[in-house]
Amino acid sequence: MSESRTYGPVSPRPYQCFMGRWEGLCKSFSPVGEFLESSAVHMDVYWLDDETWHLHEHFENLYGVGETVYDTPIRVEAKRCFAHSEQISLEGAELTPHNYVFTIDSRVSNSIVYNNHYFLDPDTRRILTHKVRDGQTILFQVQDFARIMRP
Repeated sequence: MSESRTYGPVSPRPYQCFMGRWEGLCKSFSPVGEFLESSAVHMDVYWLDDETWHLHEHFENLYGVGETVYDTPIRVEAKRCFAHSEQISLEGAELTPHNYVFTIDSRVSNSIVYNNHYFLDPDTRRILTHKVRDGQTILFQVQDFARIMRP
């Protein structure tokens, strides 16, 4: 039996689906897939102006680092985005209205971070993370988020 679902209209504005307050759990796995630990993550994402959004991301315990807070303005050019701060350099792209990819050079974890964001529905997001250092995988992470406040 086919179920009818309505998720509302897709916004023509790239990155609009990220806006709001999110609560999540980051699960970390070794390069061979062994579960290591999990930690809460709190996110607040909002527009600063028509071309820039702000990511406030608080990891209660970023694996291998400890408590970490990112406050990152991210500039948008069509479907691409860019950021540069003392903590990270980032570039990303919208592949579909519900799938985004980011490459992050993290000076916090001393790694290159590949993030793939999937919006499972308008208020549920999953991030698959692959961290690489010196050409070798050092960590995988799965982050699941629920939006707790819409813009």
